[in-house]
Amino acid sequence: MKIKARHVWISLSLMIALAIFISSSIEGAASAIGSMAIVDWIRQLFDIDIGRHTLNIYVRNLAHFLVFFLLGFCLTCAMKYVFKHKRLVFWISWGIATAYGVLDEIHQYFVPGRIFLISDMVINAIGAFFGVTLAYLLFVRKSKKGRG
Repeated sequence: MKIKARHVWISLSLMIALAIFISSSIEGAASAIGSMAIVDWIRQLFDIDIGRHTLNIYVRNLAHFLVFFLLGFCLTCAMKYVFKHKRLVFWISWGIATAYGVLDEIHQYFVPGRIFLISDMVINAIGAFFGVTLAYLLFVRKSKKGRG
């Protein structure tokens, strides 16, 4: 049985979305413990002389950026099989990833110990934009499918 590329990209997109949802469902205290463990590991590994709280902000922002970068990238690779117009692939992919980032923050508002941050929504949208752009440049723009 041959697996089609579109099924792989759709599956990856759904797995990333599920991972984001599960991560956002972790209560604030448990999330903070995990985040600070990563911060302490980074500080030791790279001998960084940045305060734990400051580094934690950077790590969390980078995590937001990266997961939405991956979501945008995979969505774009999936959407190229759905839409004929290349620009539509770009805008629909970015719109879905950005909307999911907004919904993610709304979801966190209802999770004990988590907060709703507009800055996280912006970082999510920027990460998605870069992921969508990279996938678009690598796999959509150069493809023969579509009319532009």
